[in-house]
Amino acid sequence: MQKIPIKVAHYGRFDPRVTTGGVETFARNLGIVFEEVEFLTPSTQDRDRVIAEKIPVICDNQMVTDWPESFPVIGFQHGVAEVKASLTKTRTDRKLAKAQAKATRRDNTLWVACARWISRTFEERYDNPADHVVYHQVDVERFDGRLENEGTNLILHDGRSEHKGKELFAHLVKALPEWRFETLNCAPADVPDRMRQGAAFVHLSRYEGNSIVCNEAMAMNLPCLFTRVGLMNDGEDLDVSIVESEDVYGPRDRMVETVKTFLDGLSERTYNPRRWTLQNATPEAHVAAWRRVMEDFSDRAGWDLELGP
Repeated sequence: MQKIPIKVAHYGRFDPRVTTGGVETFARNLGIVFEEVEFLTPSTQDRDRVIAEKIPVICDNQMVTDWPESFPVIGFQHGVAEVKASLTKTRTDRKLAKAQAKATRRDNTLWVACARWISRTFEERYDNPADHVVYHQVDVERFDGRLENEGTNLILHDGRSEHKGKELFAHLVKALPEWRFETLNCAPADVPDRMRQGAAFVHLSRYEGNSIVCNEAMAMNLPCLFTRVGLMNDGEDLDVSIVESEDVYGPRDRMVETVKTFLDGLSERTYNPRRWTLQNATPEAHVAAWRRVMEDFSDRAGWDLELGP
């Protein structure tokens, strides 16, 4: 797989080399796509040099407003803060939603989203759809779909915070003792081997854009139960079980019954979510999608970027 032979900069709140999280994983993965990636934060922006050298800058959503409007940038829509704020009611999320709304009014910006739902929602709320959709990539050689889970009762999840269902899984541990629920909190290098030992992956999030761990579970071909958030709204042929958020964030007995029905049916249905991943989220598909983005950006900016063959 040939990288796009240019240097780009990623501009975000945190340095992805020393910070973990979905956005930071996205930033690090740009190194799979481009020959060279420079990581910038508000404290290390070096704006004058970047502008003088005409380095394409990929900004995390609302961060586009930190750059003068005369300088073309790429804005990456990881999620819709207004939707999240309506659920969390937190001051932080409301502030982020206002910042995102302001960012949508910036001219000279090429917008990219990580799910079609995000693009549609920005269009509905701000008349600002994404120009391109680029799904988060998965290393399908590491997440190879080779399960070693015969006879296991291990159910993996990522419920490490309230909005990802932490309290729900604490309740499920007691309500369904026949199943062994385990938070997927191992080192990143160990995630594929742990996933291949699971009977299923359950993700009960109230809000997502395009969860990387969900893409990884699909690539591993695990039977998956997801709430209808983010990518699960895209209408793609994902071959996963999808439930409405109100069915798990309402009465606890209804939540337990929803999860129990899925788990009890594992022996009766064959899942193949890896198929979607191989079609949409491989490193090769990721590079091809970013090449289309950069061709568009080069044309709009009037920059003669040497993107290679």
